[in-house]
Amino acid sequence: MNGVGACPAWWLLLATCHTSGEEAEAEMLARARRGDPSALEEIVRRHQTRLFNLAYRMLRNREEAEDVTQDTFLKAFESLSTLREATALRAWLCRIAANLCLARLRSPAYRREQAAALLPAPISDDATSAQAELTYLVQEALAQLPAHYRLALTTCYLEGRSYQEAAHLLGVGARTLKTRVHRARRELRARLAPILAERTP
Repeated sequence: MNGVGACPAWWLLLATCHTSGEEAEAEMLARARRGDPSALEEIVRRHQTRLFNLAYRMLRNREEAEDVTQDTFLKAFESLSTLREATALRAWLCRIAANLCLARLRSPAYRREQAAALLPAPISDDATSAQAELTYLVQEALAQLPAHYRLALTTCYLEGRSYQEAAHLLGVGARTLKTRVHRARRELRARLAPILAERTP
């Protein structure tokens, strides 16, 4: 049998696997809605690493990221009845986590903590000190961006998502997200320009 003749069979197999995966997700979600502990544990197992990474990249604090991850699952499990499609579970969880991160970034208490954490550390005389200082300066400038700009850069660059996927995750239009990314990059360059100019021989 030639390759062309084999194609329909392969496509049928792939479609069957895809359907089976969707059915398994739907069945797991149905059990979770009924309060099945094993289904709830499976949701946590499948998604906790992704949610933690998103929160950590936004908050740059391990304990804060762990709290957001836990709060995301608690909030999600309280609202499972509002999720219509099982295939949207991952994006829905990420959106909850992103909103929780934004709430923390905008809180005065968090900003005070971050300001204290960003105090410069003593710089050593070894060969890596210059690079370490530059990394610190970039992180400081990123932390000072408005929360929605910082989240736009995080989802599109650090998370490596497409504009369409990131826009869906954040609940905004793709054009709005592109505008935020453009303005975030422009503001980041503006903050770093005078610092880098001082470092240029």
